[in-house]
Amino acid sequence: MSTLRAANRFAKALIDLARERGVMDVVKADADVLLIVLQESREFRVFLKSPTIKPDQKIKLLRTTFAQQLNEMTSLFLELLVKHGREAHLRAILEKYVMLYLIDKKVVRAQVTSATALTTEQKNQLMDLLKTPSISGVVLEEIINEDLIGGFVLRVGDKQVDASVAHGLRQIERQFEKNLYISDL
Repeated sequence: MSTLRAANRFAKALIDLARERGVMDVVKADADVLLIVLQESREFRVFLKSPTIKPDQKIKLLRTTFAQQLNEMTSLFLELLVKHGREAHLRAILEKYVMLYLIDKKVVRAQVTSATALTTEQKNQLMDLLKTPSISGVVLEEIINEDLIGGFVLRVGDKQVDASVAHGLRQIERQFEKNLYISDL
């Protein structure tokens, strides 16, 4: 079974169980913590992928490390992954869980790139514009890219709006290149 298919199946099973037990929000918070640990700790990633560490040793260390931090269901899910040899897919599974969680809660992810940091008021206006009757909330990721000169680039799902000064200048440059009325000197 491919990594993607395995991740999808495990994430779907996890969200179904979390929904049934009424702990979707708690498991989402656990997933966020684990994703941060996976992102920041090379040792943790190596530990999970190591074929030389036996599953029972991995489970023991996971229990000790996350004893007070993770919900019981999340801990049991981690143990299940280890027992089935799927712990190396943990990041993909958790990312898929978060995606399914956001879909279930009707929350959309948006990414805004601007030349300077947006003010709180600008962020709030942008989030209000993105809300619709079918969207209950927005998770906004902000990226600073001084090359944009001014304006912003907004990406929501597979849609993108480029309202940056750099984009406008590139369009003007293309128009000059295509202009048939200016003779080449």
